[in-house]
Amino acid sequence: MSSEFALNEPRLPPELEHKVFQTVALARPRWIPALMLVARRVKVWVEPLLYRVVFLKNPTSAFQEPDKIGIPTLAGDAVEQISHNLQNVRHLLIDDGFVRDKLRNWLLGCTGVTNLCALFACTPNILPSISGFTNIKYLTIEPRALCGATLPVPLFLTVTHLELLDYPNEGESVDRVFPNVSLIPRLTHIALNSPMDKLLLHAGLCANAQLQCIIIFSSEASLNRSPLLGDSRFVCIDDGASYYADWLRGAVFGKDYWSFADDFLAARRAGAIDRSRYHIVNGKDFHFVKGD
Repeated sequence: MSSEFALNEPRLPPELEHKVFQTVALARPRWIPALMLVARRVKVWVEPLLYRVVFLKNPTSAFQEPDKIGIPTLAGDAVEQISHNLQNVRHLLIDDGFVRDKLRNWLLGCTGVTNLCALFACTPNILPSISGFTNIKYLTIEPRALCGATLPVPLFLTVTHLELLDYPNEGESVDRVFPNVSLIPRLTHIALNSPMDKLLLHAGLCANAQLQCIIIFSSEASLNRSPLLGDSRFVCIDDGASYYADWLRGAVFGKDYWSFADDFLAARRAGAIDRSRYHIVNGKDFHFVKGD
């Protein structure tokens, strides 16, 4: 009787059922382990989404936000445990201080990554492992990755959004960084951390017609007589939010400092924001002024 009832139960078409479970999993990542228990077919649909965003943090870090929203924070040895799901990783943050001897395995295994936040040192021996990525659109990386005689390819061929971290060795030359940046074929957005905002020529950034958004992260940025002040693509962001939290919001929900800057520039072009305004605080209303 119960079997007959089950067969006669109304059911959603498989395509629609798949979409419903996928939508729920993307909106609430922490529900994915429970959804995997519903049925075998549901497990097949949602398990890959469990590893869509991966946060490889320093073992000593106290940052707990990934756990709260259901994002895996994995140890170095997990690369073997989830090897069958590495191709499902799309957003990957590797914290500075992450287990070095496992780093290469993660980089070589996560071939489908489109958003890479590489907070570790880009030493010459690790750069070849990064250079093999072919789908990266969002890239956060040390400027040293661009200090070579040529542009590391294919890594940079698909990059549209590039954040350059602070420069670790002030004695090293950054002369090759800007010429290499200008060779990135699809680059539309660039963000600079201090002291890169002082080391790269502002006039060169303004001359790059391909760029749609130029961000400087520094409330103390040296902007006196800078041509950026007259550039409609420029915005200076005081990062009021935790960097990790902002990256996670972008990876999971699509709202981060990049989208914040785009929204600000659009509002300024539309006249909703004074055209002379260029300084904003991440996570605050556009009209917020620090110190109010």
